[in-house]
Amino acid sequence: MNTKNILLAGLFSLTALFSSCNDFTEINEDPNQVGESKVKPEWFLNGSIIGAQMNPEIAERIFIAEWNRAARFNRGSGFTIGTDNNDYITLYLSNSYAVGWLNKATKAIELGEKKVAEGEAEQYPYYKNVIQMARIWRAYLNAEVSDGFGPIPALSAFTGVPAEYDSVEAIYGFILSELKEAEAALDPSIDMSDMTGEDAFYAGNINAWKKYANSLRMRYAMRISDVSPALAKTEFEDAAGKTFIATLDDMAAVQEKDGWGDLTGVMSRTWNAQPMSVTFKNLVVGLGSTEFPVPDSLKSHLKNPHDYMGLYLSKHFPLNTNDPCAGFYFDGIPQYVDPRAPKLFSVVGWNDGIVYPDYIGSASSVTTVNLMDPSDNSKPMLSIDPKYTWGTWVAGEWNDLAGLVSELTGKNYNYPSIAKQYRMNTMKRVFFGPWESYFLMAEAAVKGWTVPGTAKSNYENGITVSFQYHGVESEVAQYLASTDYNRVGTSVSFDHTTEAQPYTVNYVDPYTKENKTMTYTYPKNSIYRGGSYNNDALTKIITQKYIAQVPWLPEEAWSDHRRLGLPFFENQAVEKDYNPLNQVPLTMATAKECRLEFYPKRYRYPANIQTNNLEGYQKALELLGGADLTTTPLWWNLK
Repeated sequence: MNTKNILLAGLFSLTALFSSCNDFTEINEDPNQVGESKVKPEWFLNGSIIGAQMNPEIAERIFIAEWNRAARFNRGSGFTIGTDNNDYITLYLSNSYAVGWLNKATKAIELGEKKVAEGEAEQYPYYKNVIQMARIWRAYLNAEVSDGFGPIPALSAFTGVPAEYDSVEAIYGFILSELKEAEAALDPSIDMSDMTGEDAFYAGNINAWKKYANSLRMRYAMRISDVSPALAKTEFEDAAGKTFIATLDDMAAVQEKDGWGDLTGVMSRTWNAQPMSVTFKNLVVGLGSTEFPVPDSLKSHLKNPHDYMGLYLSKHFPLNTNDPCAGFYFDGIPQYVDPRAPKLFSVVGWNDGIVYPDYIGSASSVTTVNLMDPSDNSKPMLSIDPKYTWGTWVAGEWNDLAGLVSELTGKNYNYPSIAKQYRMNTMKRVFFGPWESYFLMAEAAVKGWTVPGTAKSNYENGITVSFQYHGVESEVAQYLASTDYNRVGTSVSFDHTTEAQPYTVNYVDPYTKENKTMTYTYPKNSIYRGGSYNNDALTKIITQKYIAQVPWLPEEAWSDHRRLGLPFFENQAVEKDYNPLNQVPLTMATAKECRLEFYPKRYRYPANIQTNNLEGYQKALELLGGADLTTTPLWWNLK
């Protein structure tokens, strides 16, 4: 252990920061002062940033199991249908993780202020900037945690005073003021060379930190735009008028490292298959008029998704869902797809050496599977070959159907899965990408706010920089002009706002071997503008923002859906009624409807908070304004 880590461990070893109480009461236990003269504030800041990159223990429990499921970045049930995991949430809200990250950020501020007051800034002037950097980072952490739970003790600033729960409204006011004040106080003229190895984001680049602060302020101002429009507009316009994260070089991102530690990749665990979700598939298939890139040997497997649906497995796939492709198995590779999608998810059975992740099993293992007879589930009824396909299907409650298709659905390699590069600990985990700045400004322009550029120019800039990130910028001109619809009725061209209409498509009845036709009907996203719009400006913006955020920013995509009802999230299968005590209240009778209560809004507080701090727990629920359920909306959520 190096000297820095020994000193940090010594400073915190006598405190509650690494205890196992897992209770909000520990948030404000005063950090022990032993050894402060020997430590530097930037050590605490960088330790907090690196910790929040998430080691494998917490990454698979929060990033994968909660955020990815809530955002539909991966296929799965669990939190997708409102079932959180108390053990996971308790671990997250502990001194080992979220509480510890917040405490370290606050310690960086306190220690920096103390050393400045004692005159050490004469020798170490960069401490003045470290204080502001830590305020910016703590603002992010407060949003990360309160966006998940709701009210938390944030305004006591994790300083050691008795914890009082704060409303989400108060927390957001604090976040926005902290970001504004800290950004203004950052001084680029100060020599930051001592921070080169102590700043996982920007190596002490203060102008980059200013951009990060302003971009965060745009993010959080937009978050509250429907519940506090005047404040949101003022804060957003002020931030957008300054420098912000605008290029890939500006990204707030932390370099991953191999092994098992805080810098290990969040998507690196071999047992996390991370299959493609129906939400993502429906958004990218048919979008942009770009052909799926495969070698000539696979081009015979390309099938036009605009006129073909696949095999209608009505006896084997669930139909009780509002997925517009319910019951269909796409027996090929969609010929036209958003060009970022093949960079993100593998083709079943094709090891291209770049995207295909060996962790899910060998591509050569993909073979013909049997679908069993519903009248005798020991007898095969159909055989299908998943090899060279690129599709997926809803999760949820399949009831008796699950046993009929287990040869298909029970193997990870039968699904497109997240690309190999995101599993190898060689990427930078993105906390804020430039595309988000542009899509935020595009949304602001739609609202009539004063921002640089127009809604269209910001929208197109967001797409362009996202294409640059994935190395497909050569495709962007054709893509931006496309008027083709995806599976939910959204096109790319900003000026093309004609709503998609039902039309006739082809499919195969695998039970009779007949080619048939049907009327394809686009979904009605009833929680957004009454379900009448799938192709207006805001739907386009949030659709593109969602695709661009994959795979790094699931909590942000979840927040957009909670705030706007965009993009369209299909219901998972409801072949039997859900349990409203620990799932969203879907029933077979409501399975085809789109309602706010069908999507999780938050995770519940750890059970031990109610046991250890009943008064605080009751105060939290009072401020939340509802029961401690995953379906209770937060202050800024769409209601």
